Amino acid sequence: MVNFALPLFALGMAASIAASPVADTTFSFSAWVEDIIANPDTALSADEAVDAAIAAANVTNSGNLLSKRLNCDPPGFRPAPARDAAACVEDLARKGRSGIDCVIPAGQSNIQMCRIGNAVIVGSRADSARQSANCNDVARAIGFVFDSCYRPQDDTVKGSEIVPTNNRMQANVNRA
Repeated sequence: MVNFALPLFALGMAASIAASPVADTTFSFSAWVEDIIANPDTALSADEAVDAAIAAANVTNSGNLLSKRLNCDPPGFRPAPARDAAACVEDLARKGRSGIDCVIPAGQSNIQMCRIGNAVIVGSRADSARQSANCNDVARAIGFVFDSCYRPQDDTVKGSEIVPTNNRMQANVNRA
């Protein structure tokens, strides 16, 4: 009589290994920004968000409709530390939730909207007219930059994106 117990056991183990769930985690900075706006008391901190991105298998975009305008390598930009840039995003999202607008005054082509550590978020525009948007939307734009341009290998980010509610205004993240 042939003993099938061992081959059947091996076959069963192979099937259970193949069926085991593989950790496929994703993280979205733009979804994190939305969480700060909607649930500021329970949203991840800037450091927790960067840690989640590092731990995730994928950093993904949560639905940026303007991604064709996103630029991960603007001329002259240097990568900013991700934790500093994320702290700026968190600051801008909280200001926006309080109803604060980020404004580029008439006659200025750009203005610093946040600087924390070695990261700076600057708003820029091409025309001379005053431009503004709720700071939430500037944070959203930089969230989109993070989703596409974050570099986990050196924990930095740089780039620019059009502000979702004002297509004449661009948000930029750069090293200070």
